Amino acid sequence: MRSLKRLRPRGWRRWTFQSKAVLVCLAITIFQNTLYGIYLYRFSNKHKKFIPSKTVTVYCVAVVSLFVYFYLGRVHYEFVNGNISPRDTVKIYVYMNVGLCLLNYVHQWIIIVPVARFQNRVPLFQILNACDISIMLVWRALILTLIKMIGCPVAVHVALKVYDAHRPPGSDSHLSANITMIPLMIANQLSNCFFGGIVVTNLVLAAINKRVMNILKEVNTLQTPLQLYLQKDYYRMRRFCELADQLDHLALMYTISTGLSKGYLSLTDLSIILSMTINFIGVTVGFYNQYIALADYYINEEGTYDILEALVHLVFLVVPFVEIAILGRVSHHLVDEAKRTGYLLQNMNLQYADVRFKQVVDAFWFEVSTIDYKLMPLGLLELNMTLVNKIFSAVTGFLLILIQTDLTLRFSLK
Repeated sequence: MRSLKRLRPRGWRRWTFQSKAVLVCLAITIFQNTLYGIYLYRFSNKHKKFIPSKTVTVYCVAVVSLFVYFYLGRVHYEFVNGNISPRDTVKIYVYMNVGLCLLNYVHQWIIIVPVARFQNRVPLFQILNACDISIMLVWRALILTLIKMIGCPVAVHVALKVYDAHRPPGSDSHLSANITMIPLMIANQLSNCFFGGIVVTNLVLAAINKRVMNILKEVNTLQTPLQLYLQKDYYRMRRFCELADQLDHLALMYTISTGLSKGYLSLTDLSIILSMTINFIGVTVGFYNQYIALADYYINEEGTYDILEALVHLVFLVVPFVEIAILGRVSHHLVDEAKRTGYLLQNMNLQYADVRFKQVVDAFWFEVSTIDYKLMPLGLLELNMTLVNKIFSAVTGFLLILIQTDLTLRFSLK
């Protein structure tokens, strides 16, 4: 990787508002990873990096042991006693997330050394302080982050509270809303970590493109017939050299940002794939159970249709799909920003530009064109809006097959 010292412009130690905001979010994320027992290392102020910690390791082992004892024991108890019904959308979704939590624990503990090494070499705040990120971009990213990391869990928690109050108090399979939320939060933690990473990368690339756009305008203006007539050759040469330095600096930030975002994906890709699979299964099962409840009531005239329970289940249908859609939208926009850099470089007029500036533009464009910037967890699928459409189409296709089969069976028995 190219030298990171060049990311330290004059005054880089003065932290910007964006850097402070990211620092707060990063501290909260690290605290949550440690609290949930996912991350075995701690940050050392003395060494200014993450180092192994026996105390944190013992704590994480204790947390996971309690989690396995309670939740896995609960799943085994309900499975043996036949309390897990395919008609209970909430319970199926929760217990699938329990399995995801266990896989996340095993996977993250296995790769803890590469994760710590990766975090220790990320020049996050140097890049943020070197970028001129607009407040408007920060607020837009913050809104999506609040919806993904706070809005969705709050909606699920409220639905669980209603579900908790609606169930019979003496039921053996009864779990409180607070206890049910724990595996859901732990299962989504790594996905939220990656989401926060691509949000920050999105801001960096947007800031880079903004500065490249300004350079593009100035370069093309310097080569208009009027400017060629008014400006001296020495002035244009000096200005092109200054712009070449700026563009070379932006190329370095672009290479580091895209490389680190893809590197971080390789550390969380398994969790993302499993989380999306669980959301896919949960949405499919949830919609089918909604259909079964309606069909039993209106076609077979059996039982009653519980509207309150249907609304609770609706939340567990909407929230997973919203999470997939937000992740796909942000990832799609990130890849578009990465490609837009190449489009801006191609639109620069180099006819009367300085030789060194031409070399920098060509080198930058070569980096952009050779970097296959696609966010593909495990190399299976690309995170973009096309993926969201494919998931929606797959859910619709499965539902049509299941509903058609069920309707055929229902009317054949009459």
